[in-house]
Amino acid sequence: LFEVTDYFWEYVQEGMKRKYMVYGQPMMSGPKTEFEVYDRNTDSVRRFLNFCSYNYLGYSYHPQVVKAVKESIDKFGTGAVSAPLLSGYSHPVQQLEEEIAKLKGKESAIVFSTGYGTNLGILSSLLRPGDIAVIDILSHASIYDGARLAGAEIKVFAHNSPRHLEKVLKGLNTKRAIVCVEGVYSMDGDLSNLPEIIPICKKHAIKILVDEAHASLIFGQNGGGVAEHFGLEDQVDISIGTFSKSFGAIGGFAAGTEKVMTFCRIFSRSYMFSCAMAPHTAAGILKVLDIFKKDKSVRDRLWQNTRYMWDALKAAGLDIAGTKSQVIPVMVGSDLRLREISKRLQQKGLYTGIVTYPAVSKNKTRLRLSVSAAHTKEQMDSCVAIIKEVFEEMEGWKPGEE
Repeated sequence: LFEVTDYFWEYVQEGMKRKYMVYGQPMMSGPKTEFEVYDRNTDSVRRFLNFCSYNYLGYSYHPQVVKAVKESIDKFGTGAVSAPLLSGYSHPVQQLEEEIAKLKGKESAIVFSTGYGTNLGILSSLLRPGDIAVIDILSHASIYDGARLAGAEIKVFAHNSPRHLEKVLKGLNTKRAIVCVEGVYSMDGDLSNLPEIIPICKKHAIKILVDEAHASLIFGQNGGGVAEHFGLEDQVDISIGTFSKSFGAIGGFAAGTEKVMTFCRIFSRSYMFSCAMAPHTAAGILKVLDIFKKDKSVRDRLWQNTRYMWDALKAAGLDIAGTKSQVIPVMVGSDLRLREISKRLQQKGLYTGIVTYPAVSKNKTRLRLSVSAAHTKEQMDSCVAIIKEVFEEMEGWKPGEE
């Protein structure tokens, strides 16, 4: 049974030897635009430029948010210490569900302890063997895993292709199906083509789920996400999101009709059999929503920074694919080339997302830059300069070379 671990261990040890194991290094300070990380390759704590965290709006360390969390800990302690259907369902979580329902323009919402668990729970509760999940091929792993847990059949359609989606839906022999897409695609940064995808779903009487993990608070006048951005929020059957990105916390949510959410609350195993969100986490997110409602200027700064990075990276001759958001891929190519680039970037003090298989295909590896409203022009210029320098160093590089 454990034989495969022997092969993987050899792979990991080889990566360590070549200083390619840049994952899972402990953060020694908070996820600000610069932070301290334990570097296993130098056995030391080093300061890095941080273009890796999803802390898009900087709320994780906002003084008012931190204060709200501390006050909640004084009242509720450090955790929920029970499942939500028992004694784990706290008043701050109840309030948060009400606020999320308003944000998404839905009747009801459920707060999960993780974003991954949200898709897992919602899809596995609604789908059954014989049902079909029609998934954009670039959708998040949690969407695929939710459908698999349900025992449903999975059909994929080409990324953002209304024509292929139409073909797939025409070929279905059941209406017990759901189309699953992301608002902002987490590895490419492009937007779901909802204006064309939703009418096709309605035409075939198929439900649609939109995962707004990277879009919440970023898109839409009220921060509802890409569906609101396109004026289609009332056409989405289930809206999914996470609190681990723009909200600067942890957890996830689903929003929809009260009837559907009530069903999912009972039959989502990742909800029923997980400990509830900690009250202080909910209190912090509630404070984020309160701040955001009163002042959205931080989002304006994020968009200024995002556009600056798009232009700077393209001017440096780097391929940022078709991103339309603060999620910016820098395309690399082969897995081994990515490993060497990632090592050199960290040696030069830059921390980015290092994305390879199974998150993307082995020949479409990339750096993933996460832009924050808090990044300065100097930090962004340094990031681009370091990446450009490393890519220039890699010209003519062959595997095995130092």
